[in-house]
Amino acid sequence: MSTTPQTAPAAPAPAPQRRRGMGGSARSMIISMVVLVAGCAVWLAMVPRVSTVPREVQDVPGIAREVGAQQKWQVALPQGLPAQWVATNVRLLKYDGKAPTWHAGYQAPSGKFVSLEQTKGGSDGWFKDQTGFGQAIGSVSVGGTTWTKFENTDKDQRSLVRTGPLGGLDTVVTGKAGWDELQHFAGTLKPGA
Repeated sequence: MSTTPQTAPAAPAPAPQRRRGMGGSARSMIISMVVLVAGCAVWLAMVPRVSTVPREVQDVPGIAREVGAQQKWQVALPQGLPAQWVATNVRLLKYDGKAPTWHAGYQAPSGKFVSLEQTKGGSDGWFKDQTGFGQAIGSVSVGGTTWTKFENTDKDQRSLVRTGPLGGLDTVVTGKAGWDELQHFAGTLKPGA
């Protein structure tokens, strides 16, 4: 007789457990994604959004004086505009290879934008840029001065180009406002304000 111990057959090892977060099923990933997207949607719904940002310029005459002294120009500003006209941006624009341009932008009572653009010795290219490459469609007299009307219907842009300098500067009034508001604005411009 032999005394070799008999061994019982080995029990199968238990299956390894899957660790959470590692190798989950497609169903789990979809559920996680839905929860994440829903959380983001709730967060976005709670964040307040502003539809318009008021950007009223406080010291338009002061900026105009500073630019006038710097450039030795008599820049124009509107005089006597009603309170519904709000100055939104006023500055001297300088780009490489282009004439410096005095820019004064306003929101008209209609909510549309109107701007004044002035430079000394404006080229044909400068006028084309300011009018948005609009086509001349006639002229109008504003305060005894003739202005040529330009329109670019693709851009919904109308422009008035003063035929003679204003305070020694070439002058364009342009924007998306209607002709009445453009002409009213042009009629209030005074140089050296």
